Amino acid sequence: MLSSRAYLAPVLLLGLLATAVHCRSTETSDDADDDDGAGGDGAGNNVGGGNNTGGDGVGGIAGCEGPEATVEEITTGAIGQGAKVSVNGVVAMSHKWLVSHSKTSHNCLWGVFVSAPGLTETAPNSGVLVLSYGTKASIPEGQTQEFCPRLGQDEIGDQIPDNIKPGDVLDLVGVVDRFPDPPMCEAPDPPNQNGMLQLNQVCKATITGTATPPTPKVMTADDITKISSTGDKEFHDSWGGVKVRIEDVGVTPEAGMVVGMYGIIHLANGVEVGDKLYYRGYSNNVCHEGPVFSDPNMTFERVDGFHYLNWCSWGLQTNDKCGDFAPSSLDCQAPTCTPDFME
Repeated sequence: MLSSRAYLAPVLLLGLLATAVHCRSTETSDDADDDDGAGGDGAGNNVGGGNNTGGDGVGGIAGCEGPEATVEEITTGAIGQGAKVSVNGVVAMSHKWLVSHSKTSHNCLWGVFVSAPGLTETAPNSGVLVLSYGTKASIPEGQTQEFCPRLGQDEIGDQIPDNIKPGDVLDLVGVVDRFPDPPMCEAPDPPNQNGMLQLNQVCKATITGTATPPTPKVMTADDITKISSTGDKEFHDSWGGVKVRIEDVGVTPEAGMVVGMYGIIHLANGVEVGDKLYYRGYSNNVCHEGPVFSDPNMTFERVDGFHYLNWCSWGLQTNDKCGDFAPSSLDCQAPTCTPDFME
């Protein structure tokens, strides 16, 4: 069964070469056709993992300063949308990734998930997605299609450090936002009614030190039923952008495969798990290939991911196919994966 993203994942298992595939073409499928941030379902040949969740306020508010605020104040609504604030001492929970590429404005929007400081375990209202615009997409010489810069290979031009990693401590200045607001979801997409809170138009993202990232909170059975909800604003505002954990869960295979179209894994409890944070179609690094799981009867001991709005579908996005799954992806050669970094 084919999808629009080429996905050939060779697997070495017990000395035998097997193949777990759901094909993804090399054409880009994550470009936005309308507003900035309204992207599609994943990475293409030269684009690194696009998505929809990014506001459209290019330009921002003049000056890179604002009153100090906390992640909790942003995600509880204590600080309203459109306010420019300083958020200091937050802890990076992911690597940097391409959130969206707009075909109309040619904007490339980059992001990183962060946590409130001083935590040993994630909690409601403790995480948020941080966003910054970089160099606009361009058409490479000799080609006809435009692409965003390649993370790990090109200069990106935004404010988020390219080599940021979980545990880096950041001081930020950005604008509180919710996107999309309102959502424009129509069948066959889920009828989602809630945009995702975020810190957009970041004009400052300075690494000031390091800290131990908090452990993902284990979701209860009741929590899990709310992850894909189309109308539970309280839950999505509380847990959106937070890294959480689901334990002891099987999968619902797609055409007999664990990994379906666009790199999505459908868990048996109904939660969708994506690979947008690390999938880069242009990279030769195995860490940027989609996850590889071959047994449709498998059970995950745990899956760790960020609660995230993918177009009109709420689910989880993993940062590391080796560290965020137990068992890990079959092509992993170490407990965690190291992404491509600029020297």
